[in-house]
Amino acid sequence: MKTTLLLCLSFLILSLPLWAEENSKYADREARRVQKEEQIRRKWANLIPKQNKLQFAGSMGMFSGSVGWYYGKKNQWETDLFLGFIPKMNRQDGHVTITLKETYTPWRLSINDDFSFEPLTTGAYLNKIFGEYFWNKLPERYPNGYYFWAVNTRFNIFVGQAITLKLDKSPLFGKELSFYYEISTNDLYVISAIGNQTIHAWDIIGLSLGIRYRVF
Repeated sequence: MKTTLLLCLSFLILSLPLWAEENSKYADREARRVQKEEQIRRKWANLIPKQNKLQFAGSMGMFSGSVGWYYGKKNQWETDLFLGFIPKMNRQDGHVTITLKETYTPWRLSINDDFSFEPLTTGAYLNKIFGEYFWNKLPERYPNGYYFWAVNTRFNIFVGQAITLKLDKSPLFGKELSFYYEISTNDLYVISAIGNQTIHAWDIIGLSLGIRYRVF
């Protein structure tokens, strides 16, 4: 009987390191699994839009709204996807526009606890207009070479400024609300102005106004 007890006790003592090793391996596997799941959740979370914009003018329609993201070490980059419309004018039907816009803000100056100022915003956007009068391929009614560009797609560049009101003191209302303006032009305007002395700088630039709301 004593021999049996001694054998069992010896077996248990010898098995303890093995059990500890197995438990350690299991804990490591669980930690890696949790870490991987957290990485996947963060990647999916990054796809959720973090801001919305409402813009007036800017060669993307009379009014346009967007969903977008901001990112970078200092949140200096923004990517927005706009959907806009051009109202019915001069017997022409209204048109829908879609715009992909990239914005860069080098720095932000704090005014006080509630307001901050962005003295420079700049970037570019690609805009496409859908409709019968805005085409990508030259219609047959025009001779070859009459137009060398597509009238429904424009590449734009802009500079602007913004002022921001912080809302994060009350999470119910989101993170911040900004008011901005931009001065822009596009590839067609610039090409048309080159060598044409009748076209002035103010003829090829436009002013747009907008609101940016950051949710979180």
